Amino acid sequence: MKFNIRTLRGAGLVLLGAVLLRILCSCTLSEHWGLFAQPELATYLTQTSKTQTTSPAPQATEATLQTSPTDPDPTAETESFRESAGQSVVNLTEADSNYVQIKYSCSSTPDIPALLNQSLSWDLTTEEPAVLIIHTHGTEAYTPTPGMEYTENGGEYRTTNSDVNMIALGEELTRQLQAAGINAIHDQEYYDYPDYEASYDVCRVALEKHMKEIPSLKLVIDLHRDSAEYSDGSQWATSATVDGQEAAQVMLVIGTDRYYEHPNWEQNLSVALKLHALMEKEHPGSTRPLDLRKQRFNQDLCTGAIIAEIGSAGNTYEQALVGVTVLAEAVIQLTYGAK
Repeated sequence: MKFNIRTLRGAGLVLLGAVLLRILCSCTLSEHWGLFAQPELATYLTQTSKTQTTSPAPQATEATLQTSPTDPDPTAETESFRESAGQSVVNLTEADSNYVQIKYSCSSTPDIPALLNQSLSWDLTTEEPAVLIIHTHGTEAYTPTPGMEYTENGGEYRTTNSDVNMIALGEELTRQLQAAGINAIHDQEYYDYPDYEASYDVCRVALEKHMKEIPSLKLVIDLHRDSAEYSDGSQWATSATVDGQEAAQVMLVIGTDRYYEHPNWEQNLSVALKLHALMEKEHPGSTRPLDLRKQRFNQDLCTGAIIAEIGSAGNTYEQALVGVTVLAEAVIQLTYGAK
């Protein structure tokens, strides 16, 4: 094969361009390379960073069910709970759809009334650990109040001070569940520091290890807080009143199979729907719409895996404590049956 000078010169320019592009990526994009490594989470991570949302949607004052993005909600009836020896069974009927509101962030349209009514039989009070509290974003924190100040690490409203961030909330949730006889354990590692973008990949490795070493786990709660900034730079806060106290609202997030394989996602959704309905029924206004998303958020590793967002960065830690208590009460109620 013959090569002329022009051919060699062109090949040299292509090679030089490739080298320069490689150097550019190494120098300027290394901080965000995790977005390319796991494309299913790129959109979510950018959407939930503090500076992305400038106009948070107003929260509904009444919770209603949407069986599809446009369908009306069903008529209310009564809730029935029953307990069995060694296990507790909670049956939520189509009536309890009245307490459910769904935000469809993907094209999936599951049968919400059927999943809400699906029998759930489990025992979270076994000698082996049954509940895992973990934090993909453990450094997330809240608007400081006197006595709750902290040094920021890794971004605004984020800190490795485990007295005021999600680790502290996870400890409180674990304490309340354990006090109720539920065998809960708490992973207090930081998976979002120092590399926030790689947090879901890093946390996935830890979750796989937990599920392999502790096969008795039935419920995995990934505890977060939301974040949204108004155009004037102020932080948005959720708002609720629970037993006369200011509270941060709770939002459950469930992943689907829109991006990657996740065959059991509707089982996760069934658990989340029950918790969502119980929270809203017991404390009206304490929840935000359950968010059904395209990403799977590592929830494919357990058939009882959920994300629970406790308020937003604009809330205070004290308000978040009330919100996490609402979540704890729902888990306890789902374990033992109605009061």
